[in-house]
Amino acid sequence: MSDNDNLLGVLKSIFRWKKQILWLCILAGIGAVIISLLLPNYYKSTTIFYAASEDVAKPDPVGNALKERAYFGRDEDIDKILTIAQSNDLKSYIIEKFNLYEHYDIDPSNVKSKFKIREKFDGFYDIMKTKYEALELSFEDKDPKMAAAVSNAAREKVNDLSKKLTKDAQLKQLKDKEKALKSKEQDIRTIGDSLKHMRQRYGIYNVRAQSESLSKQISQTAGEYAMKKSKLEAFISNPSIPRDTIAYLQATVIGLEQKLKTENAIMEKFNSGASMVSAMDNASDIAVAQFAEDRERYKQLKAAHEADTPMLILVESAETPLRKSRPKRSLLCLASVLITFIFSVFGAIIIDTYKNVNWKEIYNAE
Repeated sequence: MSDNDNLLGVLKSIFRWKKQILWLCILAGIGAVIISLLLPNYYKSTTIFYAASEDVAKPDPVGNALKERAYFGRDEDIDKILTIAQSNDLKSYIIEKFNLYEHYDIDPSNVKSKFKIREKFDGFYDIMKTKYEALELSFEDKDPKMAAAVSNAAREKVNDLSKKLTKDAQLKQLKDKEKALKSKEQDIRTIGDSLKHMRQRYGIYNVRAQSESLSKQISQTAGEYAMKKSKLEAFISNPSIPRDTIAYLQATVIGLEQKLKTENAIMEKFNSGASMVSAMDNASDIAVAQFAEDRERYKQLKAAHEADTPMLILVESAETPLRKSRPKRSLLCLASVLITFIFSVFGAIIIDTYKNVNWKEIYNAE
């Protein structure tokens, strides 16, 4: 086995070319130092916050119902914030607010300027979810104050855009609820008019009270009529009773009979409309109660819409960084020397391995 086919041959190649490899590594290190010193310093500023739950923007339930509220956002709330934070609306706002076209020396009149500025912005801007379900929004810039200002402004804009989405949804609900309230109010008027007409037609104003009163009145009249009629029959068969007394009693019986017919007619009329009036009365009560509940829900929804509810729970604002985030000059220099060493070794091995090959013969081979 030749040296070229084992590790010993590799070591021989390295030591044979050690001076060249050393000089290449030194030159690479010097070049890396010079280049790294010419690279500008970048500073990263980060703000940390949690996504708030949509529950905080919802109105309280109507009545005695209790519902447990969540204050910290769930996965869908976090996803919403991440989507907003990466939207073009936010990017356009930051680009315009901080005049990034001028900051990055990009001509805004260029056809591709919008693409270039957003691509540039994306290179320095980042938002990510931590293992603790918090969100970290960061921005890098040569100016540390600029980095902090952009991070805080982006966070506030995310909050504003998130609130706008919620407010727009609430506004749609308000308009739908307002339309439903007008429709129910009209229904209540229609039911009320029908109920008023039926009350006048059948003379019914309180079904239960009038039913008890009429039944009691008819029972009393019927009893009195039966008693007076029996008494009249007894007086007629007794010749000792004066005719005036009998005539008076006859008139009384006739009056009671007529009264009983009238009361029975009233009861018959009452019975013919009682069920309809009762049903319409119940429908009116239900409609009024539902209207009152919907109106209260509308008021609460309107109050929630007008409230300034934050959609982010701030943990830490972005501060002006005191230390640069990059470049890592020492790592850059070490990596350059290491890469140069590795490629130099490969080059030395290849040269030694194929130094006896007649490349001209191979090139001219037919």
